[in-house]
Amino acid sequence: MPRNRQQIPREERAGDLLAAATELFLAKGYAKTTMADISAAAGVARGNVYWYFNSKDDIFAAVMDRMLSREIRTLSAEQAGADPLSRLVRGLSDMRYSRPLHQAMHDRLPHSEAVREAHNTFLNWIVGLVDELMAERGLDDAPGVDAALVRDVAVAAFEGAHVPNDWNRPAHEMLRFLMESVLAGRAPVKRA
Repeated sequence: MPRNRQQIPREERAGDLLAAATELFLAKGYAKTTMADISAAAGVARGNVYWYFNSKDDIFAAVMDRMLSREIRTLSAEQAGADPLSRLVRGLSDMRYSRPLHQAMHDRLPHSEAVREAHNTFLNWIVGLVDELMAERGLDDAPGVDAALVRDVAVAAFEGAHVPNDWNRPAHEMLRFLMESVLAGRAPVKRA
């Protein structure tokens, strides 16, 4: 006998909604996925979705956070002894399948605090690995090195790589090249 809503723990139902939303966002994209699609795929009454998520942007942000959290856990387990650059490149490479969703995040940034927070979580992950890499190479506090500029350039390269076009190389390839070049002794110098 199927359980009714009261018998299903809130976290389990929210997880069902996130799983359905993830599948739909990846298959159809953000714009073509409706809350009705998500509720139907999860087997939840349409109006009840809003008991768990206030809006489509909120469920989208939760999907993106969940995908990043899973990737970070996977990388931590599989790449435990790897250097930060290898973890960054591997993570960005593994997440290529979600590239269209990253663009959708950009489209939603001006409209949703939840999406901005999810996007910032992602960028903070990149910045954290760049900081680890600079520390590993002794450049985080090297005299005259502009660590903030290195972070900003890494984020800009990643964000720019996700602008839809046919000529960009994958973000992970460009970031590896950029970081290896910068850290090979050509780190930007602070200007007075």
